[in-house]
Amino acid sequence: MSNRIKTSFAMICIVVIFASAMSGYAIADEDITYGFISNGDALSDALACVEPNGTGQSEALILACTEIPLYVDDVFIGTALKLNDATYVPLLAFCEAMLMTDIEAYWDSETDCVSLSAEDIDISLTLSDNFIVANSRYLYLSDGAYNINGTVVAPIRELAKIFNVGVEWDEESWTIDISTSDFSIIEHGDDFYDEESLHWLSRVISSEAGAEPLEGMIGVGNVVLNRVNDESGIFEDSIQRVIFQYNQFSVVDSGAIYLEPNEMSIIAAKLCLEGYNTVEDSKFFLNPETASSLWFRENRTFVITIEDHDFYA
Repeated sequence: MSNRIKTSFAMICIVVIFASAMSGYAIADEDITYGFISNGDALSDALACVEPNGTGQSEALILACTEIPLYVDDVFIGTALKLNDATYVPLLAFCEAMLMTDIEAYWDSETDCVSLSAEDIDISLTLSDNFIVANSRYLYLSDGAYNINGTVVAPIRELAKIFNVGVEWDEESWTIDISTSDFSIIEHGDDFYDEESLHWLSRVISSEAGAEPLEGMIGVGNVVLNRVNDESGIFEDSIQRVIFQYNQFSVVDSGAIYLEPNEMSIIAAKLCLEGYNTVEDSKFFLNPETASSLWFRENRTFVITIEDHDFYA
């Protein structure tokens, strides 16, 4: 069941009050959650109710949290939150600040998904997923999003990509400034993703890592793209040719490469095509439990282990 939720945002107004009709959270009218926080007590109360990635945990999540002044074109609009190693802002309030208009927002309590809609933009974020979807484009949230006392917050650098705005960190003043000089709404996925690239990349990810976590799926796709971009002459120069290069991917010989990819593998492929990387410059991977040869261990540089796969550069 989806209930419509609304907030109003003014450039100097900092606090956002969510309606009690927001299903699943039983937030009373007098309970203040935040858009851009300027009240330390409100922040403390909010963090006491934090739920990471929609897990529904009732205990407080222990976070290294810092408030950071946030400016848009040198105008102060409120305070972002540095949670661990990323800076977060409220999803709805940030989008309204960028568009300078109200946005229709819906919360689905069954899926923990928030959907936002305005002219030329549709955004959805499910708390259990490590990505946000904007105009059918997929942006990776490596540290996820959070529900803080009924307000969904997400990393500012990924949200900035939706509107092509710059994010600059000022070390001296300990502030963040957003520049809207190149503002534009993100291109639709139907126009951005190359159909053939998506076809083959999603299939090799699904057949090689279809049961792996998203991070590992992205890693397999990264290996393919790293080979495409390699200038040594060892590998072919397109996704399809890299995959079908002789004796490189066992799923080609087994025929698994031709099977329909699962949904998450398609998403992982799109994230790879967006430029997200979880394995640095790795060009090889293996499952050490099933591999017939461990040549990589002796001849290549180990990069990272993700679930069942070891990745090597």
